[in-house]
Amino acid sequence: MFIKQGEGGIILATRDELYRKFGLAAEAAQLFETELSSLLLGAKGLESGWHIEPNPESARETLNQIDRHTLGKLLSELRLIVDFEDKLADLYVSALNARNRLAHGFFERHNFKIQTDDGRDEMIVDLETLHQELFIAWQITSTITKAMVEIISEKKVTGVKLSIKNLRVDLSES
Repeated sequence: MFIKQGEGGIILATRDELYRKFGLAAEAAQLFETELSSLLLGAKGLESGWHIEPNPESARETLNQIDRHTLGKLLSELRLIVDFEDKLADLYVSALNARNRLAHGFFERHNFKIQTDDGRDEMIVDLETLHQELFIAWQITSTITKAMVEIISEKKVTGVKLSIKNLRVDLSES
């Protein structure tokens, strides 16, 4: 374990613990981005009818384009073909901001805090917040992707195309 016990029972994070937590947050960010890519590919495939008449060349070209997108571009593209309720759109914007705070200057913003126990503890708290936000966004997106796969499977069986614009994601129960 990389965490040591300080005076008065306070937990003091080591550099190793800080770097481990950064890695966990970065993993959640990558899983979120990968899941969004899968959802976008599925939505484009459904819109293009690949579930009825497969087109591997077009699918490969679409996947190559998706793989070149930034996270922000993935979200913009997805919003063009999937109608999200405001709560989910807000969650995605917040997750994008969390990923950007993590990937673009996390250590620079915290500057010399890594040099002290209190500073590293503050950094761990920030990383925990970022990790939780990204993890939740990934889990929700994964649930949506699974629903998309079910829709595609059902439509392949019935041979009916679905307008993806009619898909709504309702987070009222969360």
